[in-house]
Amino acid sequence: MKQKFEIEIDASATRVWAAFTNPTNMKRWVQNFESITVTSGEAGQPGSTADVVFNENGKKVVLKETVTERREGTFFAGTYESPHGATLIVHHFEPVDDHTTRWTSWCNFTFTGFMRFLSLFIAGAIRKRTEGDMARFKLLVETDEAND
Repeated sequence: MKQKFEIEIDASATRVWAAFTNPTNMKRWVQNFESITVTSGEAGQPGSTADVVFNENGKKVVLKETVTERREGTFFAGTYESPHGATLIVHHFEPVDDHTTRWTSWCNFTFTGFMRFLSLFIAGAIRKRTEGDMARFKLLVETDEAND
């Protein structure tokens, strides 16, 4: 299942990138995010791996993140694996002008087992959740909360 998301943020690309790559901000904009623990390599750099933990209605869900590519200031890509499947996520940050940045995110979800069937019914929920995360990130950056 492939999905594309896009949002314009009223902030410079430099500011958006700094907020996006600051792991302490994740708890403030990623729904149900609990923690991220680097398991190998340098955090956020290509080839590094980390355990990303979410609290989904009291149940701990761990995704293994592998950073596949990073172009400073403009591009970040990684895979996220769980027993239920894998997701490739590509983020692109493009300056619209000096004070506006377009964030485009492409997600390719591959499910296994029962989740493959269930994915037919949860595509809307995945879209809503991702759009909510992006809206929270936009608010975080635009209201200076990213600098707290």
